[in-house]
Amino acid sequence: MELRRGVSFGGRVAVLGGGVAGLSAALELAERGYSVTVFECHELGGKARSVPVPGSGLPGEHGFRFFPGFYRNLTDTMRRIPFAGKTNGTWDNLVRASAYRGARANGQADMVVTFRTGSLLPPESHVFGPAEAIALITLASSTLAHVPFREAFYGARKYFTYWSSCDERRLGQWDLLSWNDFLQADRMSLAFRRWFADGMVRNLAAMKSKDASTHSVGLILESTIWSSLGRGNEPGGTVDRVLNGSTGEKLIDPWTAHLSALGVDLRVGWTVTDLAVENNVVTAIVVSDRSGAFHRFDADHVLSALPVERFAALLSPQLLAADPSLAGCTRLRTEWMNGLMFYLRKELPVIHGHVNYVDSPWAITSVSQAQFWQRPFTEYHDGTVRDCLSTIISDWSAPGMLNRKTARECTPAEIAREAWEQIKAHLNSQGKEVLTDAMLHSWFLDPSITAPGTSAVANTSPLFVQHPGSWRDRPGSKTALHNLFLAGDWIRTDINVSTMEGANAAARQAVNALLDADGSTLPRCALGVLYRPAEFEHLKEADRKRFGLGLPNLYDPDKLTPETTGRNSVPVLERGPGLGHDE
Repeated sequence: MELRRGVSFGGRVAVLGGGVAGLSAALELAERGYSVTVFECHELGGKARSVPVPGSGLPGEHGFRFFPGFYRNLTDTMRRIPFAGKTNGTWDNLVRASAYRGARANGQADMVVTFRTGSLLPPESHVFGPAEAIALITLASSTLAHVPFREAFYGARKYFTYWSSCDERRLGQWDLLSWNDFLQADRMSLAFRRWFADGMVRNLAAMKSKDASTHSVGLILESTIWSSLGRGNEPGGTVDRVLNGSTGEKLIDPWTAHLSALGVDLRVGWTVTDLAVENNVVTAIVVSDRSGAFHRFDADHVLSALPVERFAALLSPQLLAADPSLAGCTRLRTEWMNGLMFYLRKELPVIHGHVNYVDSPWAITSVSQAQFWQRPFTEYHDGTVRDCLSTIISDWSAPGMLNRKTARECTPAEIAREAWEQIKAHLNSQGKEVLTDAMLHSWFLDPSITAPGTSAVANTSPLFVQHPGSWRDRPGSKTALHNLFLAGDWIRTDINVSTMEGANAAARQAVNALLDADGSTLPRCALGVLYRPAEFEHLKEADRKRFGLGLPNLYDPDKLTPETTGRNSVPVLERGPGLGHDE
């Protein structure tokens, strides 16, 4: 495909929204010669943007982000965004995080996992069978997370149940069931719930095990586990990667500069208020500028990359009459997952990677940024800030550990104090004073939280979450309208979960659908897919037949209604092929 900078030989496209999905679509379209105008009401980059701390020069974030090794779409885009001195563009700004720490409070032992460079096993050196896969998860759960062995074995069987399930069962059964119910977590020990259920899920994407779809959780955990075994990673990819500086400096700013060089018209502060529809075609979009003045914009194609809550607000009777299936968008849910930056007077590399504060009621996670960043923090301020403990609060509805208030009920100062104390309770629980009040220079709460501490508290950038049954209500990238296409992390994609990768994949899908509708002969966007282990394909095929007959998955330990007593009892485990004895 020949790139013709600044020359339009395609049609005129209006891209609604300038987050990762919108920027991804704009790049694909501009490279193919379309005339592209992006309308963004807030700031380019959306949830992925950096947020400057007013009056300080310090970089803040909506929340830290990471780039798993199994990402293929977003990282391909990053390689095509030029960055001075980098052969592979902004992709070369990714650096490896080598460890994960599950910090515990109340003197309990922390869990530390070290990620090896490259593959743990050569990708094709060993074929995993049911017995070995279940044994591996059981061993890791019982030794690393101290889950009682019998429960660890049960949890491993449940994991393998999902792994060996066909796509039809994943969407037709597991997507309708919460992760909590899939695991029967309410009957298990606290250690089981911390490891298999909420301890892992709530930090994944603002999801709670009682509200999250089994298909969404199972799919991303499956990809992560295979990634840790060296399977399914992109070339040069490792389990966990972060940027070597702020997202604005290392990704978003170079991205928008590149788009401008390609002739993309980036209009920031412009809000889409209406879509005019006639005869199954969007005839115009109505937008308001920074001053509040309204404008009518005509385009050959409209590609919406808006967040779900903003797109749902545009669903007029005329639009729904043209595509009634879009009504499902109004049933999709969002949750809060927002960042809180703690700027420190000294560097504090808690672990060379991410920390999960396992016993934190607010589901706090963090990363110490200075150890990964090329530019010292002293250059951003007056020399007194040397690190940033970038944290994310994923549960805004649970009572705090100390003040017993939910984060939604707190003022910004109360949020910062409670989160700081929750972190201290974990890092200082082993008799060592790792984090002290004297280290704290200042803090900064994501400004997406508006009117905090009042009854009018709101979040202008919530995160789409995959509640049970949500797949049925999520649209694809192609609509019934001839010139309307959809992108965003809430659109149906292979990756499924709300991520930058999902947003990028949806953008590629939307551009491909637009090219099809346009009758274009230009090359379609490549779409990376999640890794599927070859040795499990025959199990999925067998499960497809069972599902069609209304039979349960062969490896599901709950396929026979168990006789159980007591809160921590475990269902009787039925033997499956290749498993040997259950105990």
